Amino acid sequence: MNIAVFSDKFSGTLSATEVLNIVQDKFLDSNIDADFFSVTDGGQESTRIFKSYNFQTHENFETLNSDNELSAVESLNINESIFFESAQLIGIDSEKKSMSINSGCLLEALQKIEVLGTGGSKTVDFGIGLLSRLGMEFISNGETIVNPVPKDFAFIDRIKATSFSPNLENRILSDTQISLLGENSAFDVFGPQKGLSEKDIEKHKIEVERLITLIDKELVLDLNPTEVNSGAAGGLTFTLNQILGCEIENGAKYFLKETNLINKLKNYDIGIFCEGKFDESSLKGKIIGELLKNFKGRRYFLGGQYTAKTEDIFTSYFQCGPEGVSDPKSSLEIATNELIKEIQKY
Repeated sequence: MNIAVFSDKFSGTLSATEVLNIVQDKFLDSNIDADFFSVTDGGQESTRIFKSYNFQTHENFETLNSDNELSAVESLNINESIFFESAQLIGIDSEKKSMSINSGCLLEALQKIEVLGTGGSKTVDFGIGLLSRLGMEFISNGETIVNPVPKDFAFIDRIKATSFSPNLENRILSDTQISLLGENSAFDVFGPQKGLSEKDIEKHKIEVERLITLIDKELVLDLNPTEVNSGAAGGLTFTLNQILGCEIENGAKYFLKETNLINKLKNYDIGIFCEGKFDESSLKGKIIGELLKNFKGRRYFLGGQYTAKTEDIFTSYFQCGPEGVSDPKSSLEIATNELIKEIQKY
């Protein structure tokens, strides 16, 4: 009986490595052999996870992050393509509120690399900060707003692209298929994680739609904010793809291919899939959902909580529950012990 354990990060509580270490210790205590894999779809911690597959650093450099603080960041050489994790600069650990930061700080990194991972961000500016750095002007009452952030959106009444220079040719990894706007938009699904209230979300969606109309009018484009893959990183993928012309790829598929993990899945009879929260968005382009599509053996969920409406995805579920937030290590140990009892039946 061959067992594999796959873990993404548990956002805000445990890293993928910490999760695997806890599970591995419990398995060793019970004499259960397994292989352990950290996994990612290009979001937060992806640099560390790719390095665990022996990909090497391409460059270390310093640049300003979304809090306007100097940050030491790292790019990787992944099979001769230079990769960068955007969460290093616009990550969920930003000290500022999401309505007060933007994506403009990514420009220097984008000019240095070829492949950008976009998951794990705190931004909700759908790329306005980046457009501003590239020369697009966002004007309020005749005055250009320097470094516009989402809380400025309601004041923008004109957009000018006379000096706009869209000169990026990056490949962009999306960690979700969710669209920027429309039903179950990126703001509806991920806004609460980024500190937005229901009222904030509704108001923000209206302003984003209005700004897209202004941009479309200025650039004469056929923009579609309801298109799949347009909602990653607070809508950054919308701007990178539809306005700047960058190619969008599924980050989970990229990871599985570049690490060759996709070809190893057939070697296992049992798969244990670890994630902080498994919900409907997990099945829409994220790494655990992509693994499940390709895994043919028995499948077990081990994580914080399972809230997806579909109940037959896994053979069994082992959840940390509410204690997973306050005491993630102990609650995961308890859930792992219950999983072990289930495995030992076979």
